[in-house]
Amino acid sequence: MTYRMDFYKSKIFQCVLLITSVTLVSSCASYHNLNEDGVNHLGGGFLDQQLDVGFYKLTVKTNFAPWPNFSGAWNTWNKRANELCSQQGNNQQGFESFEVEESSYNTAAGPGYVISQLKGFVYCSGSNIDKQDLERLISTNKH
Repeated sequence: MTYRMDFYKSKIFQCVLLITSVTLVSSCASYHNLNEDGVNHLGGGFLDQQLDVGFYKLTVKTNFAPWPNFSGAWNTWNKRANELCSQQGNNQQGFESFEVEESSYNTAAGPGYVISQLKGFVYCSGSNIDKQDLERLISTNKH
């Protein structure tokens, strides 16, 4: 009888551990460059496109999770925007975000597999784009 109880306790512990691990892994924002590395099977990553020197279109997606995770998406957004603005040749520090839209959607797997997404623009501090060009770039590259 004791052996059987220990066996079931062990199986329950393994199931809880598996569920916890999958939840923790899937709820993270992913720092996966979708431009260079292709699709991430957990759903997350970022896409960026340079529209002008010091101005980028950026999309960030979290890995799937049972709930929206915009804080994770913003962490990835800020990390990537800082990288873009400090790349060799830009020599710019800091950035400003424009027209960032938050959204979340279920994956093809259905409810409980939510991806949170940010789409918008990053303007690197010190960039020489004038206001009219900035507005034109935004309006012609809207989501």
